[in-house]
Amino acid sequence: MKCSAAAPRATGQRSLPRLGRMTKIACAASSLLVLGAATVVACGPDFPLQLLDDRAGTLSNTPANSFAWEAAHLVTPADKLQADERSGYEQAAGQPDDPRSLRMIEKGQLEGAQWAALQAMRAASDGESAYAAGAALPPAIRLYTAGAQDFRAHALTAARQRFEAVLALPPQQASERAVWAAFMLGRLHAIEERRAEAIASFTKARALALGGAPDPLGLAVASYGEQARLMLVGENGPCNWSDFNEGRDCGMTIPPADFKQAIRLYAEQAARGSYNAQDSLTALASWSLGHADISAALIDDPVAQRLLVAYALARVGDMAEGSGNGDSYYDPSAPNSGSSGYPDAARSAKLKPNTILVTLVDALKRRGLEKIEGADRVAALAYRTGRYDLAATLANRQETALSWWVRAKLALRRGDTAAAVQAYARAAQGFPRNDASLDPSNANLLMGEQGVLTLSRGQYVEALAQFHRAASESERQSRGTYYNYFGGAGYASDLSYVAERVLTTDELKTYVDAHAPASPMPTPEAVAKAVQKEEGQGRSSPHWVALGLSPVTVEDNLRQLLARRLVREGRVEEALPYFPDDRDERFAQIISDAEGREVLATWHLRAKAREYGQALERGQHAWRANSRAQGWYEAAVIARRQGMEIMGYEQGPDFTVFSGSLPGGVGRGMGMYASPDRPRPDNAQARAQADLPGPLVTDDERQRYAASEAKPYKRFHYRYIAADYAMKAADALPARSQAFAAVLCQGVNFVYDDQPAARQLYRRYVREGAAVPFSANFGQNCVEPDFAAAARFPYVQAWRSTRRWVAQHRALSAALLLAAVAGAGLGVAQWRRRQCAAKTVA
Repeated sequence: MKCSAAAPRATGQRSLPRLGRMTKIACAASSLLVLGAATVVACGPDFPLQLLDDRAGTLSNTPANSFAWEAAHLVTPADKLQADERSGYEQAAGQPDDPRSLRMIEKGQLEGAQWAALQAMRAASDGESAYAAGAALPPAIRLYTAGAQDFRAHALTAARQRFEAVLALPPQQASERAVWAAFMLGRLHAIEERRAEAIASFTKARALALGGAPDPLGLAVASYGEQARLMLVGENGPCNWSDFNEGRDCGMTIPPADFKQAIRLYAEQAARGSYNAQDSLTALASWSLGHADISAALIDDPVAQRLLVAYALARVGDMAEGSGNGDSYYDPSAPNSGSSGYPDAARSAKLKPNTILVTLVDALKRRGLEKIEGADRVAALAYRTGRYDLAATLANRQETALSWWVRAKLALRRGDTAAAVQAYARAAQGFPRNDASLDPSNANLLMGEQGVLTLSRGQYVEALAQFHRAASESERQSRGTYYNYFGGAGYASDLSYVAERVLTTDELKTYVDAHAPASPMPTPEAVAKAVQKEEGQGRSSPHWVALGLSPVTVEDNLRQLLARRLVREGRVEEALPYFPDDRDERFAQIISDAEGREVLATWHLRAKAREYGQALERGQHAWRANSRAQGWYEAAVIARRQGMEIMGYEQGPDFTVFSGSLPGGVGRGMGMYASPDRPRPDNAQARAQADLPGPLVTDDERQRYAASEAKPYKRFHYRYIAADYAMKAADALPARSQAFAAVLCQGVNFVYDDQPAARQLYRRYVREGAAVPFSANFGQNCVEPDFAAAARFPYVQAWRSTRRWVAQHRALSAALLLAAVAGAGLGVAQWRRRQCAAKTVA
């Protein structure tokens, strides 16, 4: 509830997830309401949700909106009043003035003597002394503030008289505090148990706000909640949040008509953006569903009926066989959890529908299908409880996206895939501008499920497009939030899997060219201007400022995934345009310096990829062996140091999505981290079978998955590529040269944590190389190869060999030298004789 300036802030209504035992939150924040029919891979960081982890469960999951969204759409507001539950708080002393604080809202346009007078009134101990201190203020502010001080001093009669005096002023004079005064009169009447007068005052507060009277505290909308509380009175007095939370019987004696009216009032408040009202509706719905006779008495009211059905779908879990209702915990990571995060009987035969849901469906059916409000929601509830005929009947009564979604589920259940495809298409027609039956996040889930079904039919490019649309819209909705920055956009993981492991590279390239343009790069001038503006606030890095100006999109990430895939296939020149522009500050790479601090790297993706391609070209095609060695070595160093960024797999085995910091969490390749009792398969085809089980995977998808596997199939596979390039560099170098030993030493360092791989390079050095100063710690304290010395090495070696032979065969060497000199002299003499003979003839 919202409190006015007259009173200390009261405790708002809190949400009640379930009756009795409190909800267990597993690896998730309690405020996360919609998760999608997916699996959270593990606890720890915010791993993105993946529909493809359990394809059968995804496609059988019960469609359900979040309770927060449903609560905010139980009624359609007839005006534009909006809740404001973030303003009007008591600001701590010594803090900078916040325009949203009660102190600054009260100040308004007051300056100088008037502002000083208002502060003096607030410091007074009672209304009379406060009124005396406020002579400089306008009448409405003076009277209201004095009444507020009376209220705080528990002088309720005096407070009421002053608030009434405010409303008795001419409208122009009363306007500044009219809504405030009417709201406080309602609270006073409520305290004095004069319900009719309180309702009239709260109604007046709303009318004044609608008439244009200032309402900076949002009291007009808050009055709906205050009025609703007046309805929740049983034989033993008012029922509060604790009564509903603890499942007490206080509410049993509330007249059903009053209970329904309270729900309608909270619904009006929630429809105007009140989170407090959503919490209140949560408490009432949870308590009511726990009392079958109460819920049966409420469902003849359209709003109450929709509330109970919405809560049942979103916040009540199903049961494992033999368990009680108290075991229905919220756990989005559980394999049987549905889109709500609670166990969903539609996903697993091991679960049975919660008796609360069965009782509600039975009560609705007994009342008559023609009296059901929101047939599509009840159809979803009937589907979840296994009443498939009832679900079909109700789903066919409406043409909403939700009803078509239920029809798709029913079609899949009876094995009619063609009908399911058509139903999904009808449900998704308005995406992302869907009808009022789905909340935006559910529209994304709908498109993601469509992608799962399409993928299972072997239509890979179409599946990619559907995941792309779901991920793009999810990214747009979450832009600027924690989940966007650290968890990635929803459905992006499924999108990446299809792009990286299912489509061929050329299929992906064709799609990206047509449907994934790069986001606009912020101009250097715009970045510089923003940096200057942010200086002094700790956010002046051009990288972060540029991200604020133009966020990185799903399309940007898809383009980089394609670029890295092209590099892995050796198509480096083709890859370059898909890397971001080197001038784009948003893509500056963040690295750690020697002291562990995050700094921006001086290298850029596109330039480094270009260097890598040029190095490969030299390694493969240079004319001189020494130049080929240099090319291979340069390519090896780049592959090792920037391999993650220019050729790493988005998912397994490299996990570029997490900058390689985690060994899993996305994608399908969990088989590479099998437990000891389940050894990893030893070939790509076997791994594809292990990673892609189930009937909703085509053999062709498994073959594509195997074909696109990392080569070698190792964590940080590019390190092994770097080591292989080091070996190629050694092939082109003299075995006894320093460069030969140095490139092998670096190669060992590249794969040092994999001893068998490192041992292969070391053994070659031992077998062929010469002793070098760094051999004692080979692979750890390496030096750079001296390629210039390696280029001279064959000639130097030849000269040294000659000198050694001469030293060992002095006599023979002298004879050979004399013979050579004599032979040379004879040759010269013969040449001169020919020359003379030629001249004589001439």
